[in-house]
Amino acid sequence: MTQSAGVNGLILSENKIVRLFSFFLFYFGQGLPTGITVIALPAWLAANGAPDADVAAVVAMAYLPWSFKWIPAAIFDRYAYLSMGRRRAWLIFSQGLMIAGFAIAAILAPGVDDLDTILVATFLIMGGAASQDVAVDGLAVDILPEKDQGTASAFMFGGQTVSRAISGAAAGFGLQYYGSQATFFAFIPVVLIITIYACLVQERPGEKRFPWSKGETHPINLANNVGAWWPILKVTFLSLIKRDSLILVAAACFGRTAAGILIPLVPILAVSYVNYDTASYSAMISTVDLVMAIIAIGVGSVLTVRFGPRLSYAGVDLCFVGLAVFLIFGMAIWTTPIGFIAMACVYSILLTLSSITSNPLRMQLSDERVAATQFTIYNSISNLPVSLGATIFAWLGGADELAMVLGTVAALYIAGVVFILMLRIGGRPVDAEPEPAMS
Repeated sequence: MTQSAGVNGLILSENKIVRLFSFFLFYFGQGLPTGITVIALPAWLAANGAPDADVAAVVAMAYLPWSFKWIPAAIFDRYAYLSMGRRRAWLIFSQGLMIAGFAIAAILAPGVDDLDTILVATFLIMGGAASQDVAVDGLAVDILPEKDQGTASAFMFGGQTVSRAISGAAAGFGLQYYGSQATFFAFIPVVLIITIYACLVQERPGEKRFPWSKGETHPINLANNVGAWWPILKVTFLSLIKRDSLILVAAACFGRTAAGILIPLVPILAVSYVNYDTASYSAMISTVDLVMAIIAIGVGSVLTVRFGPRLSYAGVDLCFVGLAVFLIFGMAIWTTPIGFIAMACVYSILLTLSSITSNPLRMQLSDERVAATQFTIYNSISNLPVSLGATIFAWLGGADELAMVLGTVAALYIAGVVFILMLRIGGRPVDAEPEPAMS
């Protein structure tokens, strides 16, 4: 049997369809923890009378491991089992961490009043997801041609949103009717299936599928691998302090802080103003996320190709400003069930489009030699402000100070737009030459 036959045809560098499907699936895997920690657990707490500060604490803890992804990223760049590819061994390892995180969370089995245990469980399962994200993002920078980055980004974050939607609905139903232990355990088989796929796919031709398989290191990976700490730190630092890099970091910090305020606010509004319970809110927002993710995959691809990621990213942030203004002055509309669902649709698609349109900018600024470290630093810097935003939400007074909270959201997004428009990268992509037939 030849290298290209059977499962040996699952080679990322050789097949665009395999690349798109694989990145969709891997981001689907990292969306599973997000559904339970960011959608279901906050709704579960809010529906059972927990204070706004407790809901915000869970959101802050969920994003905390993602804020320190640069630590595993540096390790992943420094050490690699190159005969299996630069990233795949770490990807498989990270999938194992996710399985372990869900298992430990199930053993802890927190109840509604066990905030400390809920925070520990949240940290464990999101820690596994953050590690997986490091490996996948490094793989994306290594493998994706620039002309495919916008489309792949749409599939990646579309997959994450689809997963978040499905897992959020399932977890909300499970938490309300079966408790936390059964809910956490139910996620393990799904993560295991994705782990098996990661074991079967290859990065480049001729590599080993398993440590005991036949294969060798691909010359591209050998050339790009940096086998010492000082070159990794030097190359990463010099790339990060470039003008556009610093501007993108500033833009992301403003926008993601605003997002951190909105994330705990939305389930609280649903419970307090529209009378949702845990299961109904999780089902509603998850259905909305699923539908909006499918739309966002198409819309995001079109936006990044037609207008470029820079203008598309700025446009999405301006839409968030409009959403904040609507929540302030349109209470008579969004407090109705139909109005709230419509608002949730806009909120959901904007969250996904924000990731889709900003991701190509981070890819373009990342040096391939330190892709996992640099790309992850961008993402870590984008995630730490989410925890900050959730803290600001509680500090401002939560949903009781709605005008103040939403006015802060609008001001932060406007500041982000100003910085995005200062970027000198991310213009409309040059039309690519026709591609040969896909293998």
